[in-house]
Amino acid sequence: MLRSAIFLIFLAVAICTPALLAQSDSALESYFTGKQVLIKIDMPGTQKGIDLRYNKPSPMDWKEYGSRLKQFGASIRKGDVARITAFNVKKDMIEFQLDGGGFGTARDDTNATVAPVVVDKSDYEKDLETQIANTDDPDRKRSLQRDLDRERARRERINADNQHAAQVATQIKAQAIQANRNTGGSRFNLRWSGSIPPSQLTPEAIMKLLADYVDFNATQPSASPVPANAANPPPAEAPASDEPAGSPTAQLKRGMKMEDVTTLLGPGKELSSSVGDAGLKTQVFEYLTPDRRVEVTYVDALLVRFSISSR
Repeated sequence: MLRSAIFLIFLAVAICTPALLAQSDSALESYFTGKQVLIKIDMPGTQKGIDLRYNKPSPMDWKEYGSRLKQFGASIRKGDVARITAFNVKKDMIEFQLDGGGFGTARDDTNATVAPVVVDKSDYEKDLETQIANTDDPDRKRSLQRDLDRERARRERINADNQHAAQVATQIKAQAIQANRNTGGSRFNLRWSGSIPPSQLTPEAIMKLLADYVDFNATQPSASPVPANAANPPPAEAPASDEPAGSPTAQLKRGMKMEDVTTLLGPGKELSSSVGDAGLKTQVFEYLTPDRRVEVTYVDALLVRFSISSR
């Protein structure tokens, strides 16, 4: 009789425990999601975020942290106010996502490489090669060879232009990816070996685990749920049609040469300069007119992006 009673007790605990844990997870999610917190540490601009391993004497791997900051840059800075946008409890970890959780998830395009369009041999070029191989007349062969050289050179010029265009597009896409990383948020991954200790599944315990990195008691601003690091976004690119007709800024367009922009707006001030993996130079210039400030990004001395704001 006693054995049967003990068995029933253990059976009831086994049945009820998953349900109780699920309720606990749901309560934690409701407690944290949507709150704004003050961040005490720079957060890497990646969905990898920061891993905190609580099966080790020190949960933070500072070498790994520094490597991610160097590779991806910071999306949330120390002192920024961020919003908890997701809180997920798994078997052995808790995902604590901030301002979107970080760029680089399965839905994000992180491949910066743009492949060039390759032009293959034309039927004309193949036919010339066949004719040269099948003729023994020296004069005829020389004439055909000249035609073949011209056709081959034409194809190679097109492929060289396509290769250059792909390199420029790759550099532009890499910049766009980095911009997405800068505004995509980040996350903390709280990790344990095996499973999360039940004692850690309370709001108080989780806030204590993150106390060195997150201030949950900071004054909560009444502003709208916009990430603090996006409070002052750069001005959007202004289409030429938005500018007064006939003004120099109305004539700006992508693909212009740097020298043509200088002719329109006068000498500019270089704000930054870098060289990408393909050897292409990216430069950002500032131009000032009596009533406008124009910021222009060049890749290989060609205008790829610009923004216009009032002075």
